[in-house]
Parts: sequence; structure tokens; C-alpha cells
Amino acid sequence: MKKNYLLFVFMLFLILLSVFAACNGPGDSSKGDTPEGETHHSYKETMVSVDLITPADRIVILQNVFNPNAREGFYTRETMPAAEVITYSGGNAEAFPISHAIDLLHKGCEGKVAVVKTDGGRTEFSVEDFRGMYVMFDLKSETPPILHNPATKSTATDFAYAVTGAGEVIYSVVSGSYHNIKELLTKAGWDTGATYRFVATDKFHLPVEPGAIAAGELRGALSGTVNGSFPDLSLANGKINDVLYIELIEPAEL
Repeated sequence: MKKNYLLFVFMLFLILLSVFAACNGPGDSSKGDTPEGETHHSYKETMVSVDLITPADRIVILQNVFNPNAREGFYTRETMPAAEVITYSGGNAEAFPISHAIDLLHKGCEGKVAVVKTDGGRTEFSVEDFRGMYVMFDLKSETPPILHNPATKSTATDFAYAVTGAGEVIYSVVSGSYHNIKELLTKAGWDTGATYRFVATDKFHLPVEPGAIAAGELRGALSGTVNGSFPDLSLANGKINDVLYIELIEPAEL
């Protein structure tokens, strides 16, 4: 009898020990090695509001300026740019004023604007002519946008990007396309050794240093939104969706 009682006590001890270990085992992995009494904060919780950052030179991503599927922040469903009906090629067409993209540039338009086609061909337009242009595209199509000014009849087909006199850029990323960031910066004539801030439509932003730039890319999703991916960046898992513009981070900020 005594032997059975001791066995029962021993088994009960083992059960209690296993329960105690389970209750004190690894918890929420998001807490990591945060010391007791301190609170773990994600990057998004600690980042400076984009509204408090001094603007710098930018590359504006054309499709996300007008994409209704992009996250709200800079725009809401009520304030986002709307399509207008213009006359083009003898008929009516829905198009978006490119002025909305220009207004996101830091310096706006200065001097001549060089519009580059997907085949590398370049055409220069006056600032006034370019600002009066409208953008025609199907966000879910692989077909490059068409720019057209109904007043002057100026047209640019197969639009790839535009470079202002101040060196800022409006860049097109169509659905299903991939754009290496380093190559994008090189085409625009920008420094690939600098650090850049990638800013999303919902005002989330991600700093990317030169080491992560090389493997980074912009992707045109099938929905028409443009997303950023940086395999060599651990911050925010190297992802930023709905990229609205890329902004140079001045050395004084680093």
C-alpha cells in the first residue's frame, strides 16, 4: 500500500513539473530579448511621421498616384485623383491629369522635361506642355501609358519615365513588370551609393542603404499597385507595398 502511495506521489510530481515548464516556456516571439519592464516596439511604431520629414528630391511612381487599390494615407477614397474625359485620336478617352504626379515632386517642374519611351527614345517638352498632359493607361495591363495634351495635341506613347530639369523623375511600373532599383536609379542619373527613403501611399516609409539597394526591386502587381522588395534588408522584412515615391535621404539625416 505504502509503495503504491509513493508511486502516486512521484507521478503527481512529474505531472506538476511538466505543467510548470509548459507555462514558463517560450512565449510570444515578437517580445524577443526585451528586458523586463521594457516594451517591444515595431519599426512602424517608432518611425518618424513622414509629415515631419524635410522633403528632398523624389522619383514618383506614376501608377500608385492614381491606383484606387493603393492604401489610403496621402489620399482617401474621396480625395484621390479622378479620371477625366479628354479628346484623343478622334474620340473620347478617360485619362488622369499628370499634374497630380508633378505635385508630389519636391521641386516640381523646372526647365525642359525629357520624356523617355520604353525603347529609350527621348523627347523634350516645355514645362507648360508637360503639365497639361493627361495619362491614359489600364492599371492591370502590361501596356505602357500614353501621355497626351488635348490643348497642344502633344503626345508621348510607350511612356517609361520623365526627367525634369531639376533631375526629379516620374517613373512608370506597369502590371507584371520588375524593375531593379539600382538600374532604375542609374537610368535616372541618380547616385546608387546614396541612401533612399521609400514612401508608401499610407505614409509608411522605409530607409534603404546602398548595400540593400543592389538587390532591391519594384514590382508591378496584377492589381496595378507597385510594391518594393529588398531581400538584403531586415527592417520591416524588406517589404514595402504601394510605393508612392522614392526620396533621397540627405547626408545630414544619416
